[in-house]
Amino acid sequence: MTQTVQKELAEAGEVCPTTSQRLLAESALLVDVREAAEVAQVGYSGCEVVNIPVSEFEAHWVEVPCNRDVILACAVGERNLKATYFLMYQGYERVMNMRPGNGRWVDHGFSITGSAAGVAASEGASSCCRGAGEAAPQASVCCGNATQGSCC
Repeated sequence: MTQTVQKELAEAGEVCPTTSQRLLAESALLVDVREAAEVAQVGYSGCEVVNIPVSEFEAHWVEVPCNRDVILACAVGERNLKATYFLMYQGYERVMNMRPGNGRWVDHGFSITGSAAGVAASEGASSCCRGAGEAAPQASVCCGNATQGSCC
């Protein structure tokens, strides 16, 4: 009889684009898991960024350093959540999932490559700080943690 061993993982940490900017300035690495065509339209810029498409992630995850903070990003935060948990399963402890993704990044005016025309405005969309149609919370409660900083 074979026995299946399941590894329990902690909940993946989430950061918003504004908090990500602070962490990136403090030497975190941004790993963009979007496909090459998406990155060609609008890419993250102004920080150290590596593109490993989620479709190729299992083959290239060893390229992600385990000895520094890593923020995984995509368009809305779903594909990078999968990649975040994949790295956590491999033993990475310093990985975070950026939500909601490059739409909010662009809305805040953070550096990009390409054209923001293909990115839907996040006006009325949900973010790490609010649900769709909700007003932005006070900075002290944004992301549920005053130490995270304001992300709205």
